[in-house]
Amino acid sequence: MKVIITVILILIQAAILHSSHHDVKAPYFKYSREANEGQNVYHHQQQIKSSQQNYEPYDPNGILSFMNDFQTRLWVYSIGSTFLISFMPFVLLSLIPLKANTAENEPMLKLLLSFGSGGLLGDAFLHLIPHSQPHHDEHSRSHTHSHAHGSSEHSHGPHDMTVGGYVLAGILAFLTVEKLVRILRSEKILHSHSHGGNGSSFSDGKKKIKKREDARASKEKKSDVSSAEESLNSCSDEEHKHLIEKTINDEMGFKVAAYLNLTADFAHNFTDGLAIGASFLAGTTVGVVTMITVLVHEIPHEIGDFAILIQSGFSKKKAMFVQLLTALGALTGCILSLCSTNADELSNAASSSWILPFTAGGFIYIATVTVIPELLENTSTWQSIKEIMALLTGIMLMFLIAIYE
Repeated sequence: MKVIITVILILIQAAILHSSHHDVKAPYFKYSREANEGQNVYHHQQQIKSSQQNYEPYDPNGILSFMNDFQTRLWVYSIGSTFLISFMPFVLLSLIPLKANTAENEPMLKLLLSFGSGGLLGDAFLHLIPHSQPHHDEHSRSHTHSHAHGSSEHSHGPHDMTVGGYVLAGILAFLTVEKLVRILRSEKILHSHSHGGNGSSFSDGKKKIKKREDARASKEKKSDVSSAEESLNSCSDEEHKHLIEKTINDEMGFKVAAYLNLTADFAHNFTDGLAIGASFLAGTTVGVVTMITVLVHEIPHEIGDFAILIQSGFSKKKAMFVQLLTALGALTGCILSLCSTNADELSNAASSSWILPFTAGGFIYIATVTVIPELLENTSTWQSIKEIMALLTGIMLMFLIAIYE
């Protein structure tokens, strides 16, 4: 599983670099002045020169005098903002009174899952997919150019379905990975059973099933628990095997979804890092505004990721640590943006490539296939109302961010 995720991350970063060097332009672009050799370097120098004028100098005798060097200040601001964006949600998660997936924590955990699924859906439909659409100015240029050659060459065609295709590809890819892991896991269980491991396998399976029955029946009468145990003990080997497979597959499904969600979050953080580096090149004000936007945008994501990890069996400390690792995506993107000869072009290439819609497809899959079905199990009327309100809150937060962004 770790090897699969590592390969996915490498392919994502390679695709962004590839798209930044193979940006699709209008047919007339090769005749424009921007296509001349050395234009990117010239643009980068002009961008830095303009950015230097937007920075106020510090006191030459003060502690921060070393930041009067433009490059030093640029890197400190950009990397510092990236660390702040990663650290603030970490502090917020430490305040959540939720340590494990237990029966006592189930109502709160489901509220967090609802909020997280709303954030995932809102981010996919209100942020990632709209940002993946061609920019208005580029569309208008191609539109005008097509009319110059007659109405028969109208630019609205199959090209417009590209973003939707990438979204579907993301959903299909996440489904394929989860099915593959479940199949491999089931074959491993059957192999262990067929080689005389049925004692230990049944024992472990019985413990897992009894634990799940105890958790779900904690609010019911004790007689219900005892009857569940009796029915479990009376199962035949074949029935017992199916119970074990179902239990482990359910747990494995949520755990796979948790890792897939972290992979998508890593890719998302990578594009955020690119945007932060490019924004601070444009000036302090633009950089700070971008940092605040990304920070507010990350909070519902981090809460949702945290809830999914807890639901899949992670402890609170382990879940927080694993989430902190996804911040490496933002750090990598920020450094790459600062080292690029044209940070704006690199950031735009990432936004216009398949990365954002593909990630959106992954978020949609996690929310609708993994999280929301979990919310349909064993909830009272009042709990259901609270879960729906939490989901709407996550969507509304993403809506407000999209408006002011």
